[in-house]
Amino acid sequence: MITETTITDDSEPAGGVDKQAFHLLIMSPEVFSSQPLPSSGVVTVGRSTKCMVQIDDAMASRTHARIHVGSDGEVPVLTIEDLDSANGTRVRDSAIEPGEPAAILPGEAIMIGSTVIMVLQDRPPTGVRRMWSHAYFETRVEDECARAAKTRASFAVARIRFSGAAPWTKVMPVLARDMSAPHVFATYGPKDYEILFVDTRADEVEALMRTLVEAFRASGLEPTCGVAWYPQDGRTADALLASANGSLKGPTGRKTTGEFAALEVNEMQRVRAMATRAASSNINVLILGEMGVGKDVLARLIHKLSPRASKPFVAINCAGLTESLIEAELFGHVKGGFSGASEDKSGLLESATGGTVFLDEIGEMPLTMQVKLLQVIETREVRPVRSVRSRPIDVRVISATNVDIEAAVAKGSFRGDLMFRLNTLTLAIPPLRERKDEITDLTATFLAQACRENVREVKLKVSGAAMDCLHGYSWPGNIRELKNVIDRAVVLCDGTEILPEHLPLEKMRPAPGEFVTVAKSNAGAKTGAGGPGSVGNASNGNSWMQFAPLSDPDEMAERQAILDALDSCTWNQTRAAKYLGISRRTLVSKLDYYGIPRPTKGHMERPTAVGQKIVRADQAPGE
Repeated sequence: MITETTITDDSEPAGGVDKQAFHLLIMSPEVFSSQPLPSSGVVTVGRSTKCMVQIDDAMASRTHARIHVGSDGEVPVLTIEDLDSANGTRVRDSAIEPGEPAAILPGEAIMIGSTVIMVLQDRPPTGVRRMWSHAYFETRVEDECARAAKTRASFAVARIRFSGAAPWTKVMPVLARDMSAPHVFATYGPKDYEILFVDTRADEVEALMRTLVEAFRASGLEPTCGVAWYPQDGRTADALLASANGSLKGPTGRKTTGEFAALEVNEMQRVRAMATRAASSNINVLILGEMGVGKDVLARLIHKLSPRASKPFVAINCAGLTESLIEAELFGHVKGGFSGASEDKSGLLESATGGTVFLDEIGEMPLTMQVKLLQVIETREVRPVRSVRSRPIDVRVISATNVDIEAAVAKGSFRGDLMFRLNTLTLAIPPLRERKDEITDLTATFLAQACRENVREVKLKVSGAAMDCLHGYSWPGNIRELKNVIDRAVVLCDGTEILPEHLPLEKMRPAPGEFVTVAKSNAGAKTGAGGPGSVGNASNGNSWMQFAPLSDPDEMAERQAILDALDSCTWNQTRAAKYLGISRRTLVSKLDYYGIPRPTKGHMERPTAVGQKIVRADQAPGE
């Protein structure tokens, strides 16, 4: 209930109201707008499109109320009349009688459902401004990232958090007034808001943020702000929001502009934080990531932190079983249900009642099984194979996949309705090559574990040279591959220190390519040894490509990882995208961003570098 919602306007003259123009302010938790009122007459308010003031509120009647604008000599007269609405109209926190006009003053709140209406004096109309959802906001930021990647533009994302109560009746007017289109603002939580600044310079963003802070403080609110910039603070919506969110904890990172700081936040920490918050609820979670990044570990963490921790955690790999076996494993079967079914058996979904079911590689599930799984999630009942009765279940579903699930939906290999059921919350685990800062700690953990399993009394350590090799590798197999490498090194090491020779260097170094290059002006073949700015070296399969050096080591590593994946997949972009764990569209955007030429002919031939053509090593020049 709102008891104090009188808004004053500094432009109002002291000593009362005169014949200045009136404007009507319409506010709800999602929408803010204002429009001029006539100097005299009647204005209808309601949900109907025929009303002069249309409000989108389920509690409002089609024609809910009338506002009368008149005057008594030099003094304007404002009244509102409820038109026998279903849910009533409140003025000064009291319901007014239907059909009896009630006097109102400028700045007094008129409540219709969850909508607040006010008559304000001499206030310019703002048009309609909407408070968007966080899901819509993320989509807009992703669109801006894609646009900026092509145009090399820059944009900013801001986060605002209030230390105390922050009613929308105070927050919404400030954002609507000061954040005009094309800027977008959204709600992140009860006390958290976010802003997308479109086509705005750094000094303009700083000025707008200062204006917001001053306006909020004038309204009795105490905000903390953080700003992140594309591309220096991140190239994805997740990275930008994590950077802006991290700065709310204190400006311990680098500064952007003025007092608003952006902190480089470990993306994996953000994923774990989101998983921790989601654990307490019962929502379905979809975990995305390449093979070996630890999707099963994150699923177990969510279960462990949830109220279901004392109940079973049941995992099943949907890619490892045939269609008939998946159905029997998930739903169970009755005796004689199929060949070999000698007795009744409960399925994994039923056996996990009260706990969590983890469906790994859900993207590989056959379409017919997807239909049945969707029905189970919607009805919370399972029917064993060949049974005529359904049984109720109480399970939480966590699923995971390393495929581009949205692309699979577009292609028709995965049901869109099932995807929307599974991904109430989506957690995308970044690959290990984007989490190089974790390699040292992960190595220490795996090293201690391997020593215990191999009963090594002497404590091993990793030499600096070996650690450099670990940090320099792109880890296509992610954490699982790192663990295997450490396990192998412990077995091979006879001393107290793991050296580069204990690592699989033949795999960790790029294999020699099967291609060489020749210059168009030179009839003799020559190898593609990389000069300054080239990627790789003479033994690298992509050393024939010449690039300008990058100042950002993360970008250098990402570009190299893309080139390695393309080489491994014979420059088939679809397979390379799957190898990298990203969508083909994302890969194409990155190729454009890094200036990597795309194949123009059959996928078995790499694109030519500028001024060169590609020949096979066993092909004579000129063939």
